[in-house]
Amino acid sequence: MKDFFKSIKTYKLIYLGLIIHMLYYISAFHTGWFNGLFTGSAIHYCCKGLDFYQVPDGAYAYWHNGKLTGEKLPDGTRFSQDHPANKNVYHPLFTLIVGTILLPFSPEHAFTAWLMLKLALTISAVCYFIWIFQDSKYISFAVFVLLAFATNYLEIAIAQFHSVLNAFLLLFLIDLVKRKSVVSNSILSCLTMLVKPIVLLWTPLLIIKKRSGIALGGLLLFALYTGIFTFDGAANYYIDNLREQLLASSVFGPDQIITLGALIRFDTNLQDVVYQFIRYGTLAGILVLSLRKRFHIVKGCFLLTVYYLFFYSLVFEYHYTSLAPVIAICLVCCPEFQTLRSRICVLLTCLPSAFVFLNILNIGTKHDSFYGTSVDLLGWRIMVISKVLPVLFLCIFVLSDDVIALWKRICKYIQQWRRHVQPVPSHADPASGFSTHQEHTGVESCTPS
Repeated sequence: MKDFFKSIKTYKLIYLGLIIHMLYYISAFHTGWFNGLFTGSAIHYCCKGLDFYQVPDGAYAYWHNGKLTGEKLPDGTRFSQDHPANKNVYHPLFTLIVGTILLPFSPEHAFTAWLMLKLALTISAVCYFIWIFQDSKYISFAVFVLLAFATNYLEIAIAQFHSVLNAFLLLFLIDLVKRKSVVSNSILSCLTMLVKPIVLLWTPLLIIKKRSGIALGGLLLFALYTGIFTFDGAANYYIDNLREQLLASSVFGPDQIITLGALIRFDTNLQDVVYQFIRYGTLAGILVLSLRKRFHIVKGCFLLTVYYLFFYSLVFEYHYTSLAPVIAICLVCCPEFQTLRSRICVLLTCLPSAFVFLNILNIGTKHDSFYGTSVDLLGWRIMVISKVLPVLFLCIFVLSDDVIALWKRICKYIQQWRRHVQPVPSHADPASGFSTHQEHTGVESCTPS
């Protein structure tokens, strides 16, 4: 018994995080305790399973000679039956693997089964993380962030598939830090891209940090698994959607898009060229900073994830859950994340947006019996600011030393360049009527005055 209480005292943050995470699942299954933390549209108040059913719908249609997009078969049937569902946009291989696993269940039971599978996958990944970094001073805090991150509840409640991405991201980053084999790194990189291709954005960073084998291996596997489905055109929907999202120039906004880019575009009169300069200038700045030898690769992964969340066109609130695995790895690997001010910012990123307070105070909110509670333009602005600011301050704190070091280095180069190109001053000789100056060769030359 004494050992039990000692364990609780030592790992109290891990146990607290686990309790909070289990409460998320209890709320999602039955009680709805945490539903008020998010808008009705975000929590799918009107249409439970709107995002979830697209994957089993796609698998069901494919195995019945239909399309992977999950459209109804000619006889009008589909897996989700009368449940509303979005058109499937997930990778064909991911759709077939996950969707086929869910097909033996009824639509209602498939929703529950997926929640259980997600819980098992998450806990397994977290246990592996604890095992690998058990000697770290900050492992308990990192696990607490992984489990208690408030936006996790939103992802759980709508039975999204983003948690699979987060689990693979965590495993990939662990392998990356521990320098496991290129093969395992490449496979994990490919698995993350099969869910959502966020790691594509990390490719330049991997090359800069001399992990080209991982970057190319993951891309080749991803291309191979995608190419298999192009022969019969089954992957066309996925490729078209991927191309559209990667090349999208439009910026979506209120009230579900939670990005700094959307806030800038909807609240300022910035021309598109100025906005694009800010966007790609930020990306270029991250890559320039990553050129420093002392710049840890996982810090670069964190910054590129933030870049994605701030400037990608279609970032919903549940996408912020991807910060949890990246921040957790940074906490056990990077001293910049372990300072008091950084840890305070990390805790603030774990909180939900300001919507809960807006709803209580009835500021910038409105209720609909079908769609639930939503926000107007003012409420949306406050929500976005409350999500963006803690992340922005965290970036400032963890980058301050790198920016200062880079600035000093630039100043040093400028001084060296000025000394190199500055001409040697001439010396006049009034008695002779000639002016003389010393050449760099050491030979004195004269010209008439």
